[in-house]
Amino acid sequence: MAGAKPGVHALQLKPVEVPKELKEGNKFIKWEDDSTVGVAVTLRVDEEGQILYWTDQNGETECLDITVIRDTRTGKYARLPKVGQPHGK
Repeated sequence: MAGAKPGVHALQLKPVEVPKELKEGNKFIKWEDDSTVGVAVTLRVDEEGQILYWTDQNGETECLDITVIRDTRTGKYARLPKVGQPHGK
């Protein structure tokens, strides 16, 4: 870039806004990679939008760093996983 000056192009990101419904918790179905059985959970997201927390029907809570999520589905695309097929097919 002919007129660009080094060091003046700082990227400014807006703070993440986590919807109230996710901070307070909402019902979702959690799928394991090796199972065709979904588990009903209450899912919550921390204030910064970085950690997912879910509690199953037995009251057990687990958490996950949001950066390791590789697949999410909603609506008509939220079907049973295809067991035995490579991902993406």
